[in-house]
Amino acid sequence: MRRFFILTALFITAITQSAQAETFPVIEDKVVLKECGDCHMAFAPQTLTRAVWRDIINNLSSHFGEDASSDPGTVKHILAYHEANASDVSDTRAAMKWTADTSYSRITEGPRFKDKHGGCSAAVWTHEKVKLKSNCLACHKTMQTDGSTDADIRFLPRGQQAECNELGAVGVLWNNLFQ
Repeated sequence: MRRFFILTALFITAITQSAQAETFPVIEDKVVLKECGDCHMAFAPQTLTRAVWRDIINNLSSHFGEDASSDPGTVKHILAYHEANASDVSDTRAAMKWTADTSYSRITEGPRFKDKHGGCSAAVWTHEKVKLKSNCLACHKTMQTDGSTDADIRFLPRGQQAECNELGAVGVLWNNLFQ
């Protein structure tokens, strides 16, 4: 009987801890939201280091295959915002989880992204509602407005939900029953 209670407590703890998504500070800077958000979600600066943001923002003429050039004043403003809030200077819980010893230039290459999304198959990333790994808003619908990384993946087929979810079938059940 004691073993049952211990296992139940561990199970409940696992569910509640996994259900607690990371939360990033909401980007309220209108210049950053407009300049970055016109083409894609304005990514939380806490996901990359200052050095990586410098490299990305100082090379907007070749921004992942696109020309995202802007005037020097706007670029300076965007860079200052990202440097001030980067993962290696921010003290938020999410930034501490995204800071890495390895260098990477895309959020999708980072260890934290891989830890959280590593189980997802290629079929997930090519799903008509997702299309790209960098389309965070497909699953994390409120991230841009409330900073939450809570995911709603009910639009995916159940098998893909299970492979993406850290809790597998339990997580799929959680998504379908309580969200």
